[in-house]
Amino acid sequence: MFEMLNPPTRHNPSGYTHGVIIPEGKRMMFISGQLSGNIDGVLESEDFVVQFSACLDNVLTVLEAAGGTSKNIAKMNIYITDFPLYRSKKTELAVAWCSRFGETFPSMTIIAVQELFDPKGKVEIEAIAFVD
Repeated sequence: MFEMLNPPTRHNPSGYTHGVIIPEGKRMMFISGQLSGNIDGVLESEDFVVQFSACLDNVLTVLEAAGGTSKNIAKMNIYITDFPLYRSKKTELAVAWCSRFGETFPSMTIIAVQELFDPKGKVEIEAIAFVD
């Protein structure tokens, strides 16, 4: 759907793409930061991987309401409260990612923050997508 741009003069990215080119005729969609909360907004787990997985699911739920799929996401920002914890869970996070996105990797930034809106939150994910 998108043209993924990974110039040979840059390092080979792992888990993201350096650039994404959007085809003409797509509508831009901004998906607000999604915590791992359930339908009532309650965070049910304090486990990092569980929260990450639920955040991905919540992003996809919003996207699917517009008729999109994971392949429509061009850019994703992931906010985390603990980089050492993130690094220690990379294998489990990759499994969670691949079960939802397969080998699709948008342009991505991971940002460490001191705290999220819900103090129990360890992960929040926002996205920019393009839909028909």
